[in-house]
Amino acid sequence: MSFRPRQKFLIGVACSILLLHLSVAATVKPSFGLTLFGDSVPCILLLVAILAARENFHVQRGALPLFWKLMAAGFFQMFLSEAFWFYYDYARLSSTPSPVIGDVLFLLAHVFFLSAFVLRPHSSSAGRDMRLRHLDFALLTFWWLALYGYFALPWQSVFQDFSKYNPAYYLLALIQHLVIIGGLLVVWKRSSGLWRIFYATFIATFGLIAAGNLLLSVAIDKGLYYASSFFDTPFFLSLVLFTVTASFGPSLQPAEDKAPNREIRQSLWTARIAMGAILSLPVVALLGTLEKNVPVGVAAFRLRLVFGAMLLLSGLVFRKLTLLTRELAHLVRLSQSSLENLKSVQAQVTHTEKLTALGRLAAGAAHEISNPLTAILGYSELLTDVPSLSPPDRESALLIRKQVHRAQAAVTSLRNTLRNPDSLHPNGAGKPVDT
Repeated sequence: MSFRPRQKFLIGVACSILLLHLSVAATVKPSFGLTLFGDSVPCILLLVAILAARENFHVQRGALPLFWKLMAAGFFQMFLSEAFWFYYDYARLSSTPSPVIGDVLFLLAHVFFLSAFVLRPHSSSAGRDMRLRHLDFALLTFWWLALYGYFALPWQSVFQDFSKYNPAYYLLALIQHLVIIGGLLVVWKRSSGLWRIFYATFIATFGLIAAGNLLLSVAIDKGLYYASSFFDTPFFLSLVLFTVTASFGPSLQPAEDKAPNREIRQSLWTARIAMGAILSLPVVALLGTLEKNVPVGVAAFRLRLVFGAMLLLSGLVFRKLTLLTRELAHLVRLSQSSLENLKSVQAQVTHTEKLTALGRLAAGAAHEISNPLTAILGYSELLTDVPSLSPPDRESALLIRKQVHRAQAAVTSLRNTLRNPDSLHPNGAGKPVDT
């Protein structure tokens, strides 16, 4: 595998920015300017990753174009999240902004990543049926938003308590990262060659993001964190790896999946996961009732959110079932039509076999009849040449010869008919010669 010049340039830019961060973190003391610099670094790195992913949009191989577009959408969501944090740190000079927007955008970015990896771009048969994928994406998005709204959002919208908000958010983000890493481990195990390296790089990338977020959570709780410090290095390194993995794009070649009916089984698992997502919300609400010292406002907010989320997710599942029912009815109609066509073909085959047997019988009969006719014709001609033959007998011999010629013409017509199969077509494309 070799990187193209533009990809090498983007990787060089990303590595240069990371080295600049390391030098600044080692030499510059905490300040407002350092905070803004630390907030700008991930924005720039994500823009570089978007440009690297965009280089693969034109690669027409299986599900790869859609995969890279979803990855670029995830990078853009993360860019919006980091851009919000830039605004958040700047606005804290004169106000107390809420971190909700930045955190929601960060979680939604990983929904794009999950949707991209579910495509299994290493398989050439993957991503062929995309009619219901938008509903799967919507289900996944609203489910993660419901979890965020249940565990973290009340501590900002009902009671502003960062001591409870931060742990809930970072735990949810960690679970999301572990889900992505688990899925990547599955596809890594099923892949080979360059794809195996590709997925391994992504596993390392999301491992760094998970470790970096966990490190940030601990540092914030202990009051040790400040922007652009070495606590940010794992996250910044993961963003550089995004650019590196995007540079794999032109060299990746999808291959046939060795396991049969993988797409069908995956669609079944997608349906099960969708139902599990809906059923998980009442379980989460039930477990939430066991939590002690929860303010009444928070409990009421969570209850309303669970009911609203279940209604929305149920509506999406109903919509998906409706589309699947229509598809099933269409397939049933196609099956009925195919069965009718099969019966027609079977009838034609049976008729053709009968005609073939009849043709063989007629060919044999024509051969057996032709030999005696030839003999009769010869003897009739000999009779006409006898001088002592009476006129009535000579006339009878001529009549015999005439009838033999007529019989031979009928046999010849039968042979011509047998040589031309179209004349025996069951739809009447040709007719046998009337003898």
